[in-house]
Amino acid sequence: MLVMALAAIAAAAVLVSANNGIRRAATLIDGERAWWYAQGLESWVQRILAQDAEKDAAVDSLGEPWARPVDYLPVEQGALRGSITDLQGRFNLNNLATAQPQKYQQQLLRLFQNIPGLDAAQAPPLAEAIRDWIDADQIPSGAGGAEDSDYMGLAQPYRAANQPMGSPTELLAIKGMTPAIYRLLAPYVCTLPIGSGRAPTRINVNTAKPPVLLALSANIDRGKLDDFLSKRSKEPAKTVQELQTKGVLPADVTADLVDVRTQFFLMSAEAFIGSGRVALYSVIQRAGSGAPQVIARSLDTE
Repeated sequence: MLVMALAAIAAAAVLVSANNGIRRAATLIDGERAWWYAQGLESWVQRILAQDAEKDAAVDSLGEPWARPVDYLPVEQGALRGSITDLQGRFNLNNLATAQPQKYQQQLLRLFQNIPGLDAAQAPPLAEAIRDWIDADQIPSGAGGAEDSDYMGLAQPYRAANQPMGSPTELLAIKGMTPAIYRLLAPYVCTLPIGSGRAPTRINVNTAKPPVLLALSANIDRGKLDDFLSKRSKEPAKTVQELQTKGVLPADVTADLVDVRTQFFLMSAEAFIGSGRVALYSVIQRAGSGAPQVIARSLDTE
């Protein structure tokens, strides 16, 4: 009986191990299939953006097909969902590395002051520390600035990047930044590549959220801006000059700050296949008449 009991225990252990192996294999297969579906969504988004440019290359707005999220798209043994975000509807932190960093530092300062929930007193030192993280020198930009000397004295020392950011998550490494502040700030900022000659990227007035638009100038008429925002999905601005003529944008919002078109988009996609899940985040650049290209990608899997 003892031998039979041991044999039964061994057989049960083998069955459990085999079952676990089958489950692991199924999960890997589902994850691989989810990854291929996510890549398919990426190609689909590139085609949508190309078709949008073919239809109307002069204006990008929230009323166009690319701006409509897909909440649920059934596929075999699962579902997909995703959305496209205009990254030029956000403040580009890397503009602080351009030829006029002071102008963009003031814009960042006003952005801090217009985001609900952020303490205005935290804005000046954080704006200075962010600029120092991006600029190429080792000279603090103000009393709140931070360079290598501030970071090398930490329990886990590191150096300031002193170059344009590759991801907004780098903000979490900057002096004075906290997870709570980052969560409030993240929806309004991006880290896009700056052009040749350190040319800044511009804000698309047809897609930017109110705090981003209010950060453009201290002289914006809030009433006229609110009126434009209430209509822009159906009546987007055709030119920046149109908004300045109507008084929505003051004269100090110069042509290098704003636009009505967009080059950079963020695709956020999720694929749920069986027990597998893949979330794919792709930065897509649509420049000129060429096909949209993926210039950055990050992945989250389960």
